[in-house]
Amino acid sequence: MDLKIPYTNITDKKAAYNKACELIPEVIAKFGVKAQVEKSDADCKMSAKGSGFEAKIHFTDEEAQVSVDLGFMLKPFKSKILETIEHQIKKVV
Repeated sequence: MDLKIPYTNITDKKAAYNKACELIPEVIAKFGVKAQVEKSDADCKMSAKGSGFEAKIHFTDEEAQVSVDLGFMLKPFKSKILETIEHQIKKVV
């Protein structure tokens, strides 16, 4: 796990998950990459997989937990990618 984002605006993990589901395609588009997003409504988990990267977000009772795996060419951008993801998720949770 690379990042933990505690809930500040929402107290329910399902609500946080639903808000993030609306936001994630926008975040992916911001990076200009194509990714396949898979959602698990029952577990409040989502993942996005594209060329050279995979991101997973798990919504627990207290926080969103983010993991990002990057290929060799994208590793130098990991901190910027995590910063952007954190900023976008904090807007809704």
